[in-house]
Amino acid sequence: MNRGRRVSLAGAVLSAALVFPSSSRADEPPAAEPTTTPPPEPTEEEVREEKRAVALEKGRRAMQLFRAGQYVEAYPLFRDADEQFHTPQLVLYMARCQDKRGKLLEARALYERTLTEPLPGAPSESLLRARQAAAAEIGPVRLRIPTLAVDVRGPPPAEVTLFVDGELWPMDEPRELDPGKHEVEALARSGARTTREVELPEGRSVSIVLRLGLFAKGVERTIEPAPLEPARPTWSLVAASGLFSIGALALVTGVVMGGLTLDRRGMLETECVQQRCTPAGFGAYEQTKTFASASNLGFGAAAIAAAAGVSVLLFAPSTKPAAARGARVELDVRGGFMAVRGVF
Repeated sequence: MNRGRRVSLAGAVLSAALVFPSSSRADEPPAAEPTTTPPPEPTEEEVREEKRAVALEKGRRAMQLFRAGQYVEAYPLFRDADEQFHTPQLVLYMARCQDKRGKLLEARALYERTLTEPLPGAPSESLLRARQAAAAEIGPVRLRIPTLAVDVRGPPPAEVTLFVDGELWPMDEPRELDPGKHEVEALARSGARTTREVELPEGRSVSIVLRLGLFAKGVERTIEPAPLEPARPTWSLVAASGLFSIGALALVTGVVMGGLTLDRRGMLETECVQQRCTPAGFGAYEQTKTFASASNLGFGAAAIAAAAGVSVLLFAPSTKPAAARGARVELDVRGGFMAVRGVF
């Protein structure tokens, strides 16, 4: 009986322990996790020394390339080294690289940068030597820089845009360029353009003339030549010339006969009085009738020949009508004379 009570009591205690855990264990704080301390940031002096070491390494490799004549490869290394740790000595060698490559404008700018940079309170010997070298080398570089002047003929200057190597170029004055080949292009507002390649030798001043059309090639205005009037047939010219010659001869005959008629009329007034004529007057009367008839025939023949010649010229085969050719004929008959005027 006592044993059964002890078992029941032990079971009750175990159940209570499972349902109500110990307060002392539940209130214990969790164990702290292990922490690592970050490394200290480098000081400004350490960063400076690191950049200086990188610049020295790049400068050493750049100097090897420079002494080997590999200026194209050496220049970017000198530039990167200068960006890491600036010194005038690196700028000096950048100028020398560009000088050797023919990039004289950039070389001059780098030499000037070396000369104009403020000196520290106690400059080093190498810094002073770099400035002296820049002062000695910049003069010959300036003398080797060529200039180019461009004169554009054609449209007004306000309507022309000038480009050299793809860059906008002023038209009013010469400009310095690196020696070598350059492409010059002039573009007009109308769309017309012209391009020319020019080579500039060192130390020379070059002037060129560009002739620019008023219109672009695609819209260039052309004047069509007027179609030539077909030549008149040869026979018409020959026939007209012959008719005009006959008319001229007939006209001369009419004039001469008219003059003789007037002369004989004067004799009739002397030899014939009150319708009675002397034998000489009677002969003059017959001659007057003959000369007058011949004169009339001459003038008539001249008029007919002239009209025929004009007709041949006007109505000869042609692709243009007579009115379009501006043909005009005028007949002027005054007394015993006739004149023919015209444009054929």
